[in-house]
Amino acid sequence: MDSTRNRTVEILSIAVDAIPPESAVDFIRSAVEHGAQAQHIVTYNPEYAMAARRDRRFRDALRGAALVTADGIGIVLAARLHCNAPDLERITGVDLLGDMARVSAESGRGIYLLGAGPGVAARAAKAMLQLYPEARIAGWWWEGSSDPSFDAETLHRIRESGAKMLAVAYGAPGQIFWIERNLAALSEIGVRVVIGVGGALDYWAGEAVRPPELIRKLGFEWLFRLIREPWRWRRQLVLPGFAILATLEAAKTWLPRR
Repeated sequence: MDSTRNRTVEILSIAVDAIPPESAVDFIRSAVEHGAQAQHIVTYNPEYAMAARRDRRFRDALRGAALVTADGIGIVLAARLHCNAPDLERITGVDLLGDMARVSAESGRGIYLLGAGPGVAARAAKAMLQLYPEARIAGWWWEGSSDPSFDAETLHRIRESGAKMLAVAYGAPGQIFWIERNLAALSEIGVRVVIGVGGALDYWAGEAVRPPELIRKLGFEWLFRLIREPWRWRRQLVLPGFAILATLEAAKTWLPRR
């Protein structure tokens, strides 16, 4: 893998890669076909940004990723406030699961789905195969967790599947810590791309409803989800703090350099 980073925008101390969606597909394809070790892809959102400010280990894990995409619309808007910053395009966990299925269909390489609730991965796999019939879902396992006590069993199952791509749906920060802890072991057993996808398997499985494209483009996906799932209101409390901090950070980029 070429270690040269793309152009980035630093959003609250995390460098976010400014790439179009097709480049994310190219990154996955290159890692699967030519990579020598597992590449960690992070989908960065305001919740991650605020958690990283509180938890240095979490922040370091995000910084160590091979590719960081803009997941939340808040990250995209924050980048637009920066002076002379490249535009960011949203690339979500839902999108990246589709990208992995596309690469799998092209290459025959397997995908392993880890985590989510009972039956969710199986239904997500079915939906992925409907869109990409030639894709290979190498397996799934939901009974484990991000706790280190499950690592040996989890790695054994992934190794036996022969998967080159891994989607981890343990939620944050657990999935990020799990990937960070096991990245070297994943490289040894042949995994070349690993992504923490959060609730993306639920969307593919039909457990959660993705907003219409227009709502996503307008940046109101968070409001759509809050209306449908009002119990998520506590998670939205980070948004005002993120907006203030991101605006202050961006304002500094407009000051004359000494």
